[in-house]
Formats: sequence, structure tokens, C-alpha cells
Amino acid sequence: MANPLLIFHLAGSVVLVTSLAFLLPVPFLAWHGDPTLWCFVKSGAVSLVCGAILAASGWVRRSQELRSRDGLAVVAVSWFLISLLGALPFWFSGRLDVWSSIFESFSGFSSTGATNINDLSTLPKGLLFWRAFTQYVGGMGIIVLMVAVLPFLGVGGQLLMKNELSALSSEKLKPRVAQIAKILWYVYLAFTLVLFILYLFGDLSPFDSLCLTFSTLSTGGFSNWNDSLGRFQGSYVPLVSLVFMTIGSVSFALHYQAFSGRPHAYLRNPELVFFLSLIAVSTLVVASTLRLSGVYDGILTSLYQALFHVTSVVSTSGHSLTDWSKWPRLAVCVLFLLYFFGGCSGSTSGGLKCMRWLILFKSVHRAFRRLIHPRGVFPVRVNGRNVPESVLEGVWLFFLLYFVIFCAAVLLLSAFGLNMLDSLSAAAASMGNVGSALGNLGPSDTYWFIPGPAKGVLSLCMLLGRLEFYSVLLIFVPEFWSR
Repeated sequence: MANPLLIFHLAGSVVLVTSLAFLLPVPFLAWHGDPTLWCFVKSGAVSLVCGAILAASGWVRRSQELRSRDGLAVVAVSWFLISLLGALPFWFSGRLDVWSSIFESFSGFSSTGATNINDLSTLPKGLLFWRAFTQYVGGMGIIVLMVAVLPFLGVGGQLLMKNELSALSSEKLKPRVAQIAKILWYVYLAFTLVLFILYLFGDLSPFDSLCLTFSTLSTGGFSNWNDSLGRFQGSYVPLVSLVFMTIGSVSFALHYQAFSGRPHAYLRNPELVFFLSLIAVSTLVVASTLRLSGVYDGILTSLYQALFHVTSVVSTSGHSLTDWSKWPRLAVCVLFLLYFFGGCSGSTSGGLKCMRWLILFKSVHRAFRRLIHPRGVFPVRVNGRNVPESVLEGVWLFFLLYFVIFCAAVLLLSAFGLNMLDSLSAAAASMGNVGSALGNLGPSDTYWFIPGPAKGVLSLCMLLGRLEFYSVLLIFVPEFWSR
């Protein structure tokens, strides 16, 4: 059976360490006399106490092994608690009510980017920084960060790593788990520094450059402006964002391989080829629709707008240059369908992930071949390796589970008063970690008007989408806690 004492102890240890994040903006806020200073001090204190209580609730022998079911529970409980505690600065500031604070925090830590704040220009810098920082931490993953710490607590981190970096990823790293976590964070920090410098050359202030860096690389989508990146039309800022949204959507294990002197690893990765092909085909369809409908005069402008927004949606970033929900229906339908894809496994993107789609398509192709040749043996191969039948079964089950929960979320949102378009697109955007939806929740709108319980449903959808369901749902299965 699962070990509740071990689970609470490890979850509390994660909360303890991450409670220090509340203190990061304190020196900056004190220097500028920001009114939210004490909001972060109080939030850090509350988080510290909660983490200490949880960590002390279970004593763990240093030799105790972290089993599979325990690892799943630690992932779910840790992420839920940190997202919940992350709502405290918003609530303590008095700017948002409880439901709205929870929604904003879950949206940040899940790297979704949906917001219920109407006018960002009135928000203090402390809260703007916190919104961006939650996405930055959530992008690479709190659990990946803690993998480097857990070994020192006397338990293994391999299972936590497997839950954060998709088990379907074909890229394998040789060092120990703690070293893997450090390597991935070094790659993440290197990209962060480069992107920050590039944004500075785009006439952004250091503060805005830092916040936008956090949001872009994490494929989150928050910005410090009501019109997202629309104010940068004609500058090179959207182009830089486009490049780094793509980088954030690629497996960081793959980036590490390229940095280690094997750049050909990019071209040999079938998931990345699928991902880039998806962007290319979708861009051509959307650009053709925009040009033929006369939305933009030139083909280059149509291609640029299409490429930016296709990449933004499929990477689950959610940045926008314009309100694309008002484009011709075919273009909007293509972008909506991309809500259900997502980036590559092991990246900062959310969503279903391209690897699952690749395996699904190959599995369907095998089914057709079996109809033609009933006695034939047709293994599903990815990256030159046979995919085990258990993985194929898991992929099909994941898709089924995804769409069952999607339908349930749509029904709940409809019950809370949202119309069908808002319910469908909000559920898809939240579970896919994209952020902006359609209808009254488009790229130029916010979620401020929806009822509190509906915000709770969407917050749970964001969490489920980011943690890929299993680690959250399994803890509610009675057999999970039995022998």
C-alpha cells in the first residue's frame, strides 16, 4: 500500500524549500516601496509553517525506498499545495477574491497563462513578477527542481523524474537523477539568460524583459500588458518570442544532447519532426485562409501572423499579436484543433504531447494493415525501436481519459452558466494549458466574469493537464492505498 507518512513528509519538504520563492522579490519590492511587500512576507511565513507541519508529520528512514505509487502521490500533492499557496500574494493584496487568486496561481504554476485580471496596468510590480515567476518555475517543473534535493533526504528521485519528464521520451541521459535535474536546469538557465539579453535589445525595461523571459521560455503566456505582445507589432520582440516558444516546446533532454556536440539529434528525433511538420502544415492552411479572405494584404504578413499564432497555440504559450478568434472560421478551427496537441515530451509545454499523437497515428495505421493482412505482424516503431504493447494500451487509455474528463468539464462549466462555445473552448484551453479560449474568453478577453466555482473547475483542469492526469487521479482510487 501507499505510505501516507512518506508522501506527506516529502510533499512538506518540497513546500519548505519552495516557500523561499516568496522571499525572492522582497529586496526588489523593499527598494521600490512596493505595496505588496508584506503580502510576500506573510505568504512565505504561511508556506513555511505548512511545509514544516507536513514534513514533521512523517518520519522517514534514510534507507526507505520511494515506490511508484508514492512517487505519483508526491507529484500530485506537492504541485497542488504549491499552486494553492501561490495564491496567497494575490489574496493578501486585496486585488483578487479567493477563487480568482486560486485561478491565477494554478494558471501560473501549470504554465497555462489564462488570467482573470482585467487591467494589468494597475497591478503592482510585485504581483506582475509573481505571475511570471510562477510560470517559470512551473515550466520546468517544481518536481524536477526537487529531484536534486530528494536524494539528500534519503529517498530516490528516479520515479519523480519519470513523472515530470514523459516516460514516452526516447531521449535517455546517462548521469544520475540528481545530475539530470541539474543539467536540465542549467540548460533552462542558459536559455533564460540569452532570451533576457535579446529582450533588452528590444527596448524593454529590465523588469519587463525578465517577466517576459519567464513567460516565453516556460511557454506560459502571461504578459505585463493587456494586449499581450500586440504592442510590439513591427518590432523584433515577437520574432524572438516565436523562436523561444519553439525552443521551450522541444525536449530539454534533446537540447542537452545538442549542446553536448550532437546537433544531429534534432533531425533524428521523430517527435520533433512531427511537431515541426504540424506547425508547417497548420501555418500554410491558416496563412492561405488569411490571405484569401483579405484579412492581411501581403502573403508575408499572412505567413508571419499565421506562424506566430500557430506556434503560440501548439506550444501552449498563448501569446498573441491580435485577437485571432475573430479571424475566418477555418483559421480559427485549425487553431482550436491545435489545443489538443501540445509540444514535445520533456519540454515546458503542456497538452497531450506530440509523442502520444505520433504513437496513436502509427497504431491506427497498424490496425488498417492488420485488416488487409490478418496474419501479418506489424510492430509499432518509434525512433527505430518497437513500442511495447503496454505503452500502446496506455496511450489509448490516456486519450480516452482525456476526452472523458474534457466532456465532464464542459458539462460542469455549462451548469455554472457558461454558454457552449465558452465551455468547450475554456475546457480545451485549460486542459491543454494554452490559456486563451474563444467566444467571450478570446485572446483579448479575460476570465474575470465567470463564477467562482467555474474557476475552480478550470483550475483543476489546468492541474490535470499539466500533471498528465495519472498522478492526480490515481490517488482517488481506493486500490491505490490498499495492499
